[in-house]
Amino acid sequence: MSQSCEDLSDFFFNEKLEITISNKKAQKAINECLEQNGFLDNANNLLQLTKALGTGAFVPYLDKGVLRINYMDATNIVILSANKKDIREILFWNIEKTLKGQELTINAHILDENENYIIHNRKYIKNNNDNDYRKLDLGDMEKIETHSVVPKFAVIYTPEVNNLDINSPYGISCYANALDNIIAIDKAFDSLENEIWLGRKRVYVPTNAAKFNTDEEGNMTPVFDPTDVAFYGIPSDTDKDMLKESSFDLRVDQLTSALQAQLNLYTSKVGLGHNYYKFKDGEAYVNTDNVMSSNSDVYRKIKKQENILTKAITQLCYAIAELIGISSSFSVSVYYDDTIIEDKDKIRTQAQTEYNSGLISKAQYYRDVYKLDDAGALQFAEQMINEIKNQTITDGTEFNLDE
Repeated sequence: MSQSCEDLSDFFFNEKLEITISNKKAQKAINECLEQNGFLDNANNLLQLTKALGTGAFVPYLDKGVLRINYMDATNIVILSANKKDIREILFWNIEKTLKGQELTINAHILDENENYIIHNRKYIKNNNDNDYRKLDLGDMEKIETHSVVPKFAVIYTPEVNNLDINSPYGISCYANALDNIIAIDKAFDSLENEIWLGRKRVYVPTNAAKFNTDEEGNMTPVFDPTDVAFYGIPSDTDKDMLKESSFDLRVDQLTSALQAQLNLYTSKVGLGHNYYKFKDGEAYVNTDNVMSSNSDVYRKIKKQENILTKAITQLCYAIAELIGISSSFSVSVYYDDTIIEDKDKIRTQAQTEYNSGLISKAQYYRDVYKLDDAGALQFAEQMINEIKNQTITDGTEFNLDE
């Protein structure tokens, strides 16, 4: 089932993710920080864990003047205070193995009376031969007064309401409401395997036919191998019907349909939409034909998750900017790969119909079909008009290079 979390994460953190910052200087500096920390791959992995565990967090910090980002999953997060909108105070902890033993790090973000953040750091070490941890002196790093309301963490979570505990600030696993379907899928698959095993052809042999032969050395060997699963001895006093065979029609189609039905319910509950996986030839495949069609339930859930991620990424960018000394103001825009859930052929056909009916301009057609921005669409439309008018092509193909 881990494949589901991977597929869900790939909707958002892939090569088409764009983080646009209005200030060019800030854009360059923050991009460098994100790239140095392998943000795209690590964020993808974190979202996979977040889908499975419910909660995750990005935690930027400075290490000897170098910007680092920790990617924390729910097992290393303790939420200290939160309201309906935001997580206000939080604690992170992590145990790291070293050559000599273990290192325990605790990092707490607490608000003071002025709503500014104070970061408390603690580090403990334990050698391989020790039973207890020993506290290290971090000096001034033990208490960092940021004098800022900007949190140095950004929490992500699943968009589903935590119906296990409605007062909990933690997100809920995408599997939480699909456990019955996961069990049903496992049972359906086991039934399919059992059907093959139980439906094997069998030959029933009367015991009086299972005689022994004697070789030249006087050794007795049975006519039928008693360990052969195809033959079964049955009591019989006569020689009539010496051999009987049985074979049954396999219910593969019925069991496959039942398995597909449970897969459909499962993918719908975890956020992949109805009929995302298709069970065929003994394996589950991604049903790409359905993914690109009108999956409105998938679209709504993806948009909910995008809103959560956009807020976290924006908060992360502001935290990075403050840590590396960027004081100028800027805005953050995050663009995701919408082609995963869009039907390109349908969009193209619809845009063509509207253009032919005079409802939209050529520039709007290019915006809808080619995803160009306003300036790019207008420039492309003007270029097309000039090329048609002058019967010239600007890409060089008007020259016959073979001559």
